[in-house]
Amino acid sequence: MPSKLPRYLTRAAIAAPVFFLLATGDLALRSRGALLQAQKYESWRVNPALKAEYLEAEFKEKALALARKNARAAASPEAAARSAALLAAEKEFHTSESPAKLAYVWYKTAALEFSFPLNPWAATAKARLPGALAAWEAELAAAGLKTEPWMTR
Repeated sequence: MPSKLPRYLTRAAIAAPVFFLLATGDLALRSRGALLQAQKYESWRVNPALKAEYLEAEFKEKALALARKNARAAASPEAAARSAALLAAEKEFHTSESPAKLAYVWYKTAALEFSFPLNPWAATAKARLPGALAAWEAELAAAGLKTEPWMTR
């Protein structure tokens, strides 16, 4: 009766590199996604009209979907008003968010959380991280908020 050990060793020898390749691909895709998010927020910081246009389109679509849902479900006027108020509050929250802060957070995520050797997206994010931090700190200073390094890093 032949031993099953060589078969298991062969499967393990094949599975280990496949696992590491899949993990590397996953990290690369996550890093790229985080970098794209950071670049979107950075473009919003540079051109606030893009942010306003994007949020207006997004919440217009959400308002239409909410109206359709309320009409389909025959929601009470109070429930429809409550849903509309929640949607308006969500829009106000997203409008008031700092794109400079979000760009820094996403660059930091791409550079540090999803980094591995030879990852071009993490390297790009790491290179842009200091500029994003400086922009965020400048925004806070312009608003008159005194910050310490532990607050923003």
